[in-house]
Amino acid sequence: MNHYGLVIWITGLAGSGKTTISKELYYLIKQDIPNVVYLDGDGFREVFECSKHDKDSRIKVAMIRARMCNLLSKQGIVVIASTISLFQEIYENNKKIFKNYIEVYIQCDMQELINRDQKQLYTNALNGKIKDVVGIDIKFDTPKSHLTIDNNERNNAGAKAANILRYIKDKKIPYMKERYEK
Repeated sequence: MNHYGLVIWITGLAGSGKTTISKELYYLIKQDIPNVVYLDGDGFREVFECSKHDKDSRIKVAMIRARMCNLLSKQGIVVIASTISLFQEIYENNKKIFKNYIEVYIQCDMQELINRDQKQLYTNALNGKIKDVVGIDIKFDTPKSHLTIDNNERNNAGAKAANILRYIKDKKIPYMKERYEK
């Protein structure tokens, strides 16, 4: 029996819907598997007092997050990590260290992100009031993820989360397969 839990790394730009979809996925999985943990990007940064947002700091925080996910996964826990982390170094690291891994990219066009901009992140960056915003003054690497979810329309987060779970079930991912084929 494979004792490693699954790491579901959900990535995308700020405001793309990562948190909303990740929470929905968490509740779907939690119905069947009690040992699931959700690590939100902002919450993780707060716990570990990571306040810098330049590219190097973002990569450092993502590596710490990956090590935390790996630690939990080794204990048989399913981990959903919601994070920007849109850098090639992170993708390569994750594919090396995780035994059971799914990468999901929440895609959303920049114009839609600017329209949503609840925290005024993009507006302030475009007006030169803040810096170190991924997608504005920090270039990102679009992932070649296992699954891409188009979230240009903020609707049906539950259905989008169900699509991720369906992908996991269809691909018969180790660990999850054992739980869903009882």
